Amino acid sequence: MRNKHNITVVITGGIAAYKVPDFVRSLIKAGADVRVAMTPGAKEFVTTKTLEVLTKYPVLVEGETYPEAIGHVALADWSDIIVVMPATANTLASFANGEANKEAVSMLMASHSPILFVPAMNHNMWHKPSTQRNIERLKLDGYTIISPDSGFLAEGYEGDGRMPAPDAILQAVWALIAINEMTDWSKTLAEKKLLISAGGTAEPLDPVRYLTNRSSGKMGIAIAHVAALLGMDVHLIRTESTLSLPVLPQIKQSVVQSAVELNQKMLAHEAEADVIIMAAAVSDYRIATPSDQKMKKTKEANGHLTLDLIENPDILAGLPKDNHYVVGFAAETQHVLEYAQDKRKRKGVNLIVANDVSQKEVGFGSDENAVYLVSETGHRLVEQQSKIKIAAAILNEVAQQLDN
Repeated sequence: MRNKHNITVVITGGIAAYKVPDFVRSLIKAGADVRVAMTPGAKEFVTTKTLEVLTKYPVLVEGETYPEAIGHVALADWSDIIVVMPATANTLASFANGEANKEAVSMLMASHSPILFVPAMNHNMWHKPSTQRNIERLKLDGYTIISPDSGFLAEGYEGDGRMPAPDAILQAVWALIAINEMTDWSKTLAEKKLLISAGGTAEPLDPVRYLTNRSSGKMGIAIAHVAALLGMDVHLIRTESTLSLPVLPQIKQSVVQSAVELNQKMLAHEAEADVIIMAAAVSDYRIATPSDQKMKKTKEANGHLTLDLIENPDILAGLPKDNHYVVGFAAETQHVLEYAQDKRKRKGVNLIVANDVSQKEVGFGSDENAVYLVSETGHRLVEQQSKIKIAAAILNEVAQQLDN
């Protein structure tokens, strides 16, 4: 993905600040123009020189004097998005309470752009009622906060408060930009519950081998990220093949391997959902009797192997449609629109997202896609762009359909 956006990263004085240069490097590698502002406390963990070398811009440090053309207010006007990381409890409190005597807070308050807060702090500080009140206040004011991760903390114990992996934060940045670029969002999806599947199922042949497909899961996970930033309560059911892809901590996850396992999980959780999106690529057939041991070549087979396959459950058709808005996917190699229209009717779903997987630049594993959105009222083409922007277009279509 090439992203020609102006992104400002505000670094505050938390120990996780040492991770920020890697994140800045990832933004620049993706094509973004990046500038950095720091609080004095941040200088205890990362040097301005490191960030100036990476960004090719001077770093603005709170309390130091700069020409007006490159000062904090000018930086606010320049930014397409501002990322505050690590967002300490003190930073969240200052901004939530409008303490404009601090230059970093003044810059955030002067900005017309979306602001993404990435909290990182001690476990107990994160769970303090005052911190949670400040977070809720920021959300009510329209700002985006991604939850911290769980794991081993600097204090030497396991807990909540770790800064999420840079790749996960990166996906949140692109998702927030994609959301912001759409001007006609309704608030229909906020606080609704989404159940979504992603990835390709795998059907075991023996303990070593399996039958699968080429789905990467990138499209489904992109939808999950956009949905989470829109305020949806997201439960992602992902296949084992997708586990290398980062996912935001606030997204609930379940992991499956086979179509039968996926079907069981979808049916177990469908009653909780307002919107269901079946983005996973499901194997139509599975091995009737997988071998308990690795299968060996035999002379008797004479160079041939015959597999006994049985049909997998039709997960999309079997999902209850009452009280749900249901979205299915159709990966086709020909007659894409015709087949998608037929599939929507046969499966009884509200929307089909169809794409031509024979096209290498938008097929399985690509970072881009181009899709038809097919509903009862018609269809429209969403032209080739990043999967995160396609995800925003899909959810925008769902929101508009729910509004009508």
